[in-house]
Amino acid sequence: MLTKRQKQVLEYIKKYIAKHSYAPSLEEIKKHLRLSSVSTAHYHVSKLQEAGYLYKEDNQPRAVATKKEIKSIEIPLLGTIAAGSPIEAIEVPETITVTKDDVGKSGRHYALRVQGNSMIDEGIFDGDIAVIREQKTADNGQTVVAIIDENGATLKKFYREKDRFRLQPANLALFPIYTKEIEIRGVVIKIIRNLESVLVSRKFKFPGNKKI
Repeated sequence: MLTKRQKQVLEYIKKYIAKHSYAPSLEEIKKHLRLSSVSTAHYHVSKLQEAGYLYKEDNQPRAVATKKEIKSIEIPLLGTIAAGSPIEAIEVPETITVTKDDVGKSGRHYALRVQGNSMIDEGIFDGDIAVIREQKTADNGQTVVAIIDENGATLKKFYREKDRFRLQPANLALFPIYTKEIEIRGVVIKIIRNLESVLVSRKFKFPGNKKI
């Protein structure tokens, strides 16, 4: 919990940065708040850093900044997408919360829960949630939500070939899907990890050759 003086120091630093785009010096903090010494200003700044309200900026002449506000948004979780054989995506009335930094400033986004193991070499495991930027085109090598065979939705790496499209799994045990007709529904921009599924998939070993 911040003291009254620490709140005053933090408020002054915020206003100063908003006006000048850089932080005040310890001397300026001392003068503005009529503190007894620069060391007193340093003490309050250090306490604010310890509490997480300020952080140090490397290679900056005034190496302190206010903690950036993390803004979040809700996006729809539209059901399950196959990372294996194509299945139909089922819409369900759910949402998940992600940060704005995760999805960027533009575009529409949605999420799908991954089912299957065809993308494990890309670090996408059964039970993970894929955050998708909605778009109708993709570049070679991007991981996409693709619709093939009418309503069959699948999650694969996308490639254009001479007279067809290739949907490539990231699992050496599986074969690619080739098709001449495809509908791109979006590109994967983030994976929200299901750590429990990762542990099961990798069968982590501990000393004594015990598995979990």
